[in-house]
Amino acid sequence: MKNTSAKAPADAAGHAEATPPTAQNPLSQSIPTSAPEIGAASPAPASGTRRKKAPVQVRAQLLQAASDIATDHGVPSVTLDAVAERAGVTKGALQYHFANKQGLLDALFEQTLERFERQMEARLADDQDDAGGARARAYLHSSIDEMSPAASTNVLRVLVAAMMTDPEIRERYAAPMRKWTRPDPLPLEEAARLMICRLAADGLWISDLLGYQDMSPEMREEVVRQIEKMTFNAA
Repeated sequence: MKNTSAKAPADAAGHAEATPPTAQNPLSQSIPTSAPEIGAASPAPASGTRRKKAPVQVRAQLLQAASDIATDHGVPSVTLDAVAERAGVTKGALQYHFANKQGLLDALFEQTLERFERQMEARLADDQDDAGGARARAYLHSSIDEMSPAASTNVLRVLVAAMMTDPEIRERYAAPMRKWTRPDPLPLEEAARLMICRLAADGLWISDLLGYQDMSPEMREEVVRQIEKMTFNAA
C-alpha cells in the first residue's frame, strides 16, 4: 500500500520533528490521558522519534567545531559548511545561530577571550605575592599554559595569528585584547619592566605557534622562571 503520510519538517537544530499522533496513527493509542505521578520515570520515546537538542547545546557544538577547525587548519578553513559538518548539524541549523561566517568568528573570539579572562582572574585571585606584578604574572602563565582548557590558548593563538596577516581581523579584535596588555599604572621604570614580561610571554607562545624555537623543557622552564622573577618588586 502506498504511504501517504507527510514527511516531518526539520527543526532549527537540524533534526526531524516526530509526526504528531492522529486518529489514523496507532501511536495515539499509547498516549496516557492523565499526568504521570511525581517521581515516576518518564516514558521512553516512541520508536522512530528523536529527542531535540537544546539550542544552547547546538550552539556550543558549533563553537567547539569552529574552534577545532581553526586550531587544526587555521581561520580561513572555518567555513559554514565545514563547521556544520563537523558539528553534525545541518547548515540551516548553523545559520539559525550564526547568520554568516563573521558572526561565527565573532562568537568564537568572544568566547575565547572570556575564557582567557576567567583564567586571568583566577590566577589574580590566587596570587598572594607582590601585587604590583600580579597582572603581568597572570598574563605570563595564562598565555603559555598548555594544560588548562579554560585558557583556550590554542584558539587564541590561532586568532591572533590571523590578526597578523589580515588587517580587517586585526582592526576588529585588537581593542578587546588591550585590556590585558596595557601598561600597569605604575612609575615608568616599573611599568616598562612588567611590559617587557608581557612581551616576552607573547614571544614564547608565538614561537610555539610558528614552531621555529626548539627549547628543551628545562630551558623553557628556566626562561619562564626568569621572566616571572622580573615581575617581583615592581611596585
